[in-house]
Amino acid sequence: MSLELSLISSTTSSLQQGKTSNHGGSSRNLKARKKPSPRDPKKRGCTGWECSTSLELYDNPWKIKKKLTKSDTGKLNRILFGSDLLENLMVPMLSVEAQREAECGMGTPIRVWDVDTMSMHHLILKRWASFKSYVLIGNWNKEFVRRRELKEGDVVGLHWDSYRRCFNFSVLKRSDHHYS
Repeated sequence: MSLELSLISSTTSSLQQGKTSNHGGSSRNLKARKKPSPRDPKKRGCTGWECSTSLELYDNPWKIKKKLTKSDTGKLNRILFGSDLLENLMVPMLSVEAQREAECGMGTPIRVWDVDTMSMHHLILKRWASFKSYVLIGNWNKEFVRRRELKEGDVVGLHWDSYRRCFNFSVLKRSDHHYS
């Protein structure tokens, strides 16, 4: 076995056993540290250690997520987002002029690529000052709600696609309403 392979094997077995590893003079404690439990561990189904049942092996691109409400899927022909979310993740991707148009309430056109159906759509991003929120309007109802059969409780996601210079859209999770 080569020295490099031996070091990798040694490191891997140390990680699996939760032991301290010392390579190249630097030592790192690879053991999990016990954190104080804010609640009774027995009620949480844990034994005092912080637990997680989710594992992400990559940076999830769907930073803008929305669980659809009745008004998002109804006849109002718009999807409503909180201002904090879009001000940090959507508005900065727009040109200065488009940001101004969205902010002043006039609205700015945006392109939306539906990654599930591989189709391009056009919506208008607009800030609603009275609600301190943003809306996507235009053909939201026709091109997304009806075409994709979206229901209250579905979770949709958006993220910026720098290659296409548009926002990608996907249905991330279907609600139980689809199965009843």
